[in-house]
Amino acid sequence: MIKDGTGSLQPSRIVILAFLLTMLAGTVLLCLPVARTGAGENLILDQSPALPAAANSGIAPHEPPTKTVPSLGPALPAAANSGIAPHEPPTKTVPSLGPALPGGAPLSVALFTAASATCVTGLIVVDTGTYWSPFGQTVLLGLMELGGIGTMTVVSLVSLALGRATSDTREVAAHSLRGIPLGGIKHTVAAILGFSLVAQMIFGVILAWRLGASGKVPGGAMGVFHGFFLAASAFNNAGFAPWTDSVTGFNHDPVVLGSLAVLILVGGLGFPVWAVLWVKGPHWWRLNLNVRIMLVGTAVLVAGGTVLMAALEWNNPATLGAHHPGEKLLNAFFAAVSPRTAGFNAIDIGAQYPATWLVTDGLMLVGGGSAGTAGGLKVTTTAVVLATLWGEVRGAGAINILGLRLARAAQRQALAVFSLFIGLVGISVFLMVLTTPWGLSRSLFEVCSALATVGLSTGITPSLPVANQALLIALMLVGRLGPLTIATAWGARKRRLVYELPKDYPLIG
Repeated sequence: MIKDGTGSLQPSRIVILAFLLTMLAGTVLLCLPVARTGAGENLILDQSPALPAAANSGIAPHEPPTKTVPSLGPALPAAANSGIAPHEPPTKTVPSLGPALPGGAPLSVALFTAASATCVTGLIVVDTGTYWSPFGQTVLLGLMELGGIGTMTVVSLVSLALGRATSDTREVAAHSLRGIPLGGIKHTVAAILGFSLVAQMIFGVILAWRLGASGKVPGGAMGVFHGFFLAASAFNNAGFAPWTDSVTGFNHDPVVLGSLAVLILVGGLGFPVWAVLWVKGPHWWRLNLNVRIMLVGTAVLVAGGTVLMAALEWNNPATLGAHHPGEKLLNAFFAAVSPRTAGFNAIDIGAQYPATWLVTDGLMLVGGGSAGTAGGLKVTTTAVVLATLWGEVRGAGAINILGLRLARAAQRQALAVFSLFIGLVGISVFLMVLTTPWGLSRSLFEVCSALATVGLSTGITPSLPVANQALLIALMLVGRLGPLTIATAWGARKRRLVYELPKDYPLIG
């Protein structure tokens, strides 16, 4: 049921419907033969969803599996677990399912890729640079822009600009841009779209110039396209790169990595932060609690993440160990920024230590800012949960954060989102461990990456059975739309209670 008790369309359901329609349109376009290059992976049909007997075989973190997954038929590709870059495709086969046009991508491959782009995640089952044609990559670019800026934000902008916005449309726009006053939606959304395009244009030019100067990518129109594709992917926190090894070929280049990091942070802070800063300026006492938490939280996470990445991987010869100190710090910084929640990798994720994976899991789950291009729990949600926990431990009557008192409604909402998020992680990891041979560490990393819409991987995504690909698609949708949005859309109609039950207190802890 799409309508509420008044007969009006519910904003949360409209947002979900818009994302599903966008993903469906992208799937259809990617299924077309013109979207493929004709090269790339050999895809095999996954006809059996049987659970592999090796699922609980206790494979070591960096040890390739020695058993095969029955649902795939042939043996799993040995390269899938040998420390390849997150966006590197398998060298043999990729499980697929569904019909395919002559010369086109199978339905499951097109659906997974379209979902990943629309949800600005970046997880892939086929290599972006070699499998998809310029037309296919252009489709991905469009899906990233729609998913990053927000499907309903774009739709509402068009309606508002034409002066034909209904009250329902304005409500949807406000839902997509939580934190921005409804009266300013028209001008604010226009400013957001303009700001987004200008930022991408400026850094697109910088990246196109730098890529061309490096000599590592084709010059001319293709080099320019790669630069703007990379800029759009970074700003929208999507993590798609037009090369097999993501951006590992530029892990010595501060211009490329620095540009990507700036775009990731700018897009990931959240649109309400920039709107408030634009209106009120950088005056601390005038900033609301959302902006204060985002600025302080982002600085702490980036700085702390950089220190931890450097400390854990400094002497790892397969990651930071082969670089000089300046490059080590550069790549440690980028490895701390990218999980929140862009998904580019400049060093080999599969070769990192399990402890580093755990740190990355945490950064991915926290994510970036609300109503922006980032995913995850969000910095504000995490800060509210931690502050509430600390307040309960101290026995505080009110929860204060950065000089402002936290509303009790925000505490309940944050705890609800946190509980739903952690519950989804636990259930999904259990299913991954049960149905694949990859073990707990890699399964947890994959689930966190999908739910937080990051796109990093230890290299197992292309070899996952189609059933597990479907699980990741569901996680990406929930992560992008928000678990509370999904729960609200599926919940019952709001009912006004005319009575209250007696109050009581169960024992806690």
